[in-house]
Amino acid sequence: MNGNIKYISRWGLMGMMAVFSLQQSAHAQDSLKQETIDIISTYQPKLRDAAKLNLTASLPGADTARPRLLYEVPALNLYFMYQPVPLKPLALGRDTLSPLQNNFIKAGFGNYRTPLIQAGFGSNRNDKFNFGLYGNFTSSKGDIKNQDYSALNVLASGTYFSPLFEINGSVGFDRNVIHYYGYDHTLYDLKAGDVKQAFNQGTITVGLKNRVQNDWAFRIAPRAKFMVFNDAFDRKENTVIINAPVTKQLVQDLYLKAEGVFDLSTFKEGDQKQINNNVVAIHPALELVKPGFMLHAGVNPTWTNSKFYLLPDIVNESHILRKKVILSSGWISYIDKNSYRNLANKNPFIGQYPAMGGLLNTRVEEKYTGIKGTLGSHFNYNTKFAAVTWYNLPLFVNDTLPMHNTFFMKNEEKLTAFQLHAEVGYIEEEKFQLRLTGDWFNYNKQTSEVKPWGLVPFQANAFAQYTFAKKLHLNANLYALSGSYYQLPNLDFDKTKGAWDLNAGADYDIGRYFNVWVNANNLFNTHYQRWNGYPTYGFNIVGGIMIKF
Repeated sequence: MNGNIKYISRWGLMGMMAVFSLQQSAHAQDSLKQETIDIISTYQPKLRDAAKLNLTASLPGADTARPRLLYEVPALNLYFMYQPVPLKPLALGRDTLSPLQNNFIKAGFGNYRTPLIQAGFGSNRNDKFNFGLYGNFTSSKGDIKNQDYSALNVLASGTYFSPLFEINGSVGFDRNVIHYYGYDHTLYDLKAGDVKQAFNQGTITVGLKNRVQNDWAFRIAPRAKFMVFNDAFDRKENTVIINAPVTKQLVQDLYLKAEGVFDLSTFKEGDQKQINNNVVAIHPALELVKPGFMLHAGVNPTWTNSKFYLLPDIVNESHILRKKVILSSGWISYIDKNSYRNLANKNPFIGQYPAMGGLLNTRVEEKYTGIKGTLGSHFNYNTKFAAVTWYNLPLFVNDTLPMHNTFFMKNEEKLTAFQLHAEVGYIEEEKFQLRLTGDWFNYNKQTSEVKPWGLVPFQANAFAQYTFAKKLHLNANLYALSGSYYQLPNLDFDKTKGAWDLNAGADYDIGRYFNVWVNANNLFNTHYQRWNGYPTYGFNIVGGIMIKF
């Protein structure tokens, strides 16, 4: 502090001397001129701005020199009791799959003098083609006179795989012999030749399907079927059926589908005039398929019996619970062709085919809804409730001539019914299977006839199969059906009785090449009548052996 005082005193001394000097000068000049001095400000000393240092941090340069590390591993002397086998490369082994058992011969015999023989022969594994041959013959003689039948079936089929197409074809022949044994045996004693009926059918099919390389290409699957059908009474029917379906994926999940159908038939009996029965249809539709949703929407322009129909074709499936509860609904309509061959397959005891104009093809319309799905990994179910309408439905009525007791057909212009369908199944791999199905029709209104002659309102089926140790296979079938209305000679009506029919079978594998089997039918021994006047066989059993190679 004393230093500072001295510093100020020195400056003060100098200031006083300066003031004194100025005063002296002023007095000296007062005699010359009067002047004034203005002091603007006092002296303010300032320090010079300090220079700032800017420091920038940086990482040292990376050391890229590879270090040279030296290791020293002490040698261990190990002594093993075995000598290792040197490694050698091996060639890839060939496919050692055992050859398929595509061939079999099955033979057996049973009561009602029933022989049975079946044989099948097929090709082994082949990338270019496969083929198969099948033959079957069986016959029986019932307790009632002329209650005899026989069946012969022969089929040859094959498929050829080209790089672009899959070509398939088949040739078959079927012969089924029955007898009209439903006459009154107390009044007539007829020979087998008097009531014999034999249906013969030759079939040739040809099909083509492209082997698509991607999901966006066309899928085509045209097929043609040629059939010649005749019987023992000089009735002949030739049929050509051509189907040409095409599928094209427009965008993801959206498909365009179209199919042309040509079902052409000609029927001729003896010297009578030929009857043509043709159905021509086109089935265009759009199909939207998404996870949990499917919609098929289309129309079916159809020409038959010199008439044109625009038939609906709408089906929808919506998953309420993924794969567990699926709502299925639809409005569909189609033509059920009443050719002689189709009618004989429904009722083999028909006596004649209606003359020209006497029988039209049936138009069927269904409006339905229901639920279906799977429960867990074993159960599946399907239910449907529908309103069904048949237009021009042929009904089978007993002939009034008792010696013939065949069936002729009456045309029902319009028949309506409610249908309830239900089925449930259980599958446990190949060990156990169980399936229950049932159909109930409530025929509530018909236009032309008093009753729906020959139609069964209720029928159900239960099927079960079980396998023990992959050798013993057991199966059983239980059929149930209600009675159907039939017309009496006095034009009154009655109803057949309902029936239960239980069938069971078993087969056991003896080694790789042999198998013994047995089938028992109608275990309840009920002689029920599916068609009025024609009781079925009672209990019958057939057993035999099968060779596989």
